[in-house]
Amino acid sequence: MATNSIRAIVLAAGKSSRFKTKKSKLLFNICGRTMILYPLKALDALGIPMTAVLGHQADEIEAEVACVGIKDIAFVLQDEPRGTGHAVACSQSTWGDVDDILILNGDMPLVSTELLQYIIQEHRSKNATVTFLTAMMMDPKNYGRVIETGSGYEIIEAKDCSPEQLEVARINAGVYLINRAWLEEQINQLPVSSVTGEVYFTHVVALASQQGKVVHALPVAYDDVRGINTLQELWEVEQIIRSELIRHWMANGVRFELAQSIHLDVNVTIGAGSFIGTGVHLLGDTTIGEESWVGAFTIVEDSVVGNNTMVHSHTVVQDSTLGDNVHVGPFARLRNHVKLDDYVDVGNFVELKRTTIGTKSKAKHLTYLGDCTVGKHVNIGAGTVTCNYDGLKKYETKIADYSFIGSNNTIIAPMSIGPRAYTAAGSTIHKDVPEDCLAIGRSRQENKDGYAEKLLKKQVQPVDKDDNQLHCDASGKSEAVRFNFKGALKADEQQSACQVDVSLEKDERNITL
Repeated sequence: MATNSIRAIVLAAGKSSRFKTKKSKLLFNICGRTMILYPLKALDALGIPMTAVLGHQADEIEAEVACVGIKDIAFVLQDEPRGTGHAVACSQSTWGDVDDILILNGDMPLVSTELLQYIIQEHRSKNATVTFLTAMMMDPKNYGRVIETGSGYEIIEAKDCSPEQLEVARINAGVYLINRAWLEEQINQLPVSSVTGEVYFTHVVALASQQGKVVHALPVAYDDVRGINTLQELWEVEQIIRSELIRHWMANGVRFELAQSIHLDVNVTIGAGSFIGTGVHLLGDTTIGEESWVGAFTIVEDSVVGNNTMVHSHTVVQDSTLGDNVHVGPFARLRNHVKLDDYVDVGNFVELKRTTIGTKSKAKHLTYLGDCTVGKHVNIGAGTVTCNYDGLKKYETKIADYSFIGSNNTIIAPMSIGPRAYTAAGSTIHKDVPEDCLAIGRSRQENKDGYAEKLLKKQVQPVDKDDNQLHCDASGKSEAVRFNFKGALKADEQQSACQVDVSLEKDERNITL
């Protein structure tokens, strides 16, 4: 369908007052995409040039749109909030000589390319001057009501409706396709509300009807045109989008456990035969391969998970790439460009940051590897930590193929461990380890015979009065401190004076002999 004779006007100047938040509702994220981008991307997909009318937080909205590469978009500013009619008038300089102007709100994330094509087709087939979308709603609340008149239609805002008009279930969806030449003649003739001082664009419907123009009220499903004015409505729309995404992937061979608990973003792709567990969050630009398993309460964000890969429960994977037949978790964290080659095994309570691990290597327990390159067939022992930061700069660790890192190692970067090298358990490795070497970085063990008996002889415990006493000075006070000496004393030791150097502060009673 040809759309090159249309320009779209997206109204995005409101203050979002009913959200009760500092941030504009148009900047809220819905399933991985900012709200304003939903209608813009639908228009962009049809090649329709557009103008966004901005007001509240205009710079932030324009910056958000600039990040996604919309092909043909202009921005105009509505300096003061004087209603939707004034907002459309602000865009008039961008209309050019197109045949029709398409107007819609920026808070309509459920508007699809199919719906836009439908209104264009209907508008042209009816040779209409004004075509606008309507929907039936059991509880219309604040929506404007579509009222049939002798000449055609009029739209009355909810706050201006009589009690009888409020009972009307047919609402104005806020999407219009209007002949550009006629609109240019009328846009500055719309009346100003005596109550609010605003210009309502909805008056174009009554105006065209009164002039005998063809006005086409096109009914559509409410869920296709839901607007968002409150956080509750945001939540409702998010459930609709997420459900549609999950149904799509179910139809393509993906198994979801407790699907209603799963968060799925619009740019996520999942291969056939994969399993997604309870409470999983798949966020951003994430790809899950075929026949893979993502365990319960796992978060995968902006990452690639290969085929036949298992990400066990309570794992967090961010900005990372996992190859085929990889095992990760449970309770692991991968972040900041981690890359795991095929058949890598990363176990529980392991954290990886800016780290690459080669094929068939393992780090299965209680490990931190940061700024690290690990070769293939390497074993990283439990409790190993790379010390990559000295308070000023990050340093790299390189562990070559077929190396074996013993348990509870502290590796102080910058560090290079050569091929087939070994490090002993409990070592602090602070010098490079050449290939085929064993590095031992710990104190030599010493066993002291009879230590337990000697220790017992030194133990002292408080006893009742009239036992042996040591007199000491405690912060200038003379006090008696009584001790019972365990162990046998020789005769000459029993008769000798016992002198003890003691330092006591305030009420402290701990004395080391």
